[in-house]
Amino acid sequence: MQLRRGEVIRVNLNPTQGREQMGDARPCLVLSQMSFNVARGGLVIVSPITSTVRPEIKTLIPIPEGFRVSGSVIAEQIRTIDLSQRWWRSMDECLPSAVVDQVVATLNLIIGS
Repeated sequence: MQLRRGEVIRVNLNPTQGREQMGDARPCLVLSQMSFNVARGGLVIVSPITSTVRPEIKTLIPIPEGFRVSGSVIAEQIRTIDLSQRWWRSMDECLPSAVVDQVVATLNLIIGS
């Protein structure tokens, strides 16, 4: 699995339960490092992207202007998914490391470090 950290993929997140972000073809930000993705053979850690931008919600990390994907990364809804078992494709887009770092920093605030 040659996906890089910061890459945006479109993936089927169903089935979901409760308040999890759902969608048959949802854009997601890859948070795991390429070395993890390669070693785990299809497992990647992602955070879904929503079209919503609400600065008052601190766990929605806005995507800067100028990218094909727009909206916010939902920092609190990280998932480890097996891409060998789900429909997915690359969106040929990579977000800046500052966005990934902000998602990870937000997670550290939530779960502690």
